[in-house]
Amino acid sequence: MEEALFFGETPQGLYIKALGHITAGLCSDLKSQIFTRLDKLDLPKPEEMVMDLSACDYMDSTFMGLIVGFNKKFKQLTGKKLEILNPSKECMKLLTSLGIVKLLDISSDSDKIFPQNLEKLSKGEKPTAELLLKAHENLSEISLENEKKFSVLQDILKKQLNSGT
Repeated sequence: MEEALFFGETPQGLYIKALGHITAGLCSDLKSQIFTRLDKLDLPKPEEMVMDLSACDYMDSTFMGLIVGFNKKFKQLTGKKLEILNPSKECMKLLTSLGIVKLLDISSDSDKIFPQNLEKLSKGEKPTAELLLKAHENLSEISLENEKKFSVLQDILKKQLNSGT
């Protein structure tokens, strides 16, 4: 199966579709697209942000931390939550295991219309220590269990950033 992220925007909102096995290597371009758009205060606020996980069979912790970050930024901007559409069984298990489901709107709305021509995002550059750290800090804010789980990784990433490597 292809492993890819797709992004699209309409006047109503921002739309993301994940396909296959999503890991940190696919996250840089998506992060840039979403945060650049949400930071454009001269444009109307998106009414919705929807992520289709129906064809996603795995997500690593970096991608899940990015989802949490998108939700935080979108909620600050609009007061609304990121909507996860039709998560696969595996994705639902992963989102539940880290406590992310309680932050998002999970939906099985089969009437939701996604834009037809979503842009396939490139694998792009290698994820930076900063991206990895922020994603795992987002996850650590959810629970003490997550904080313990990701503390060693966060310490290593902070050392890398402080040493400039």
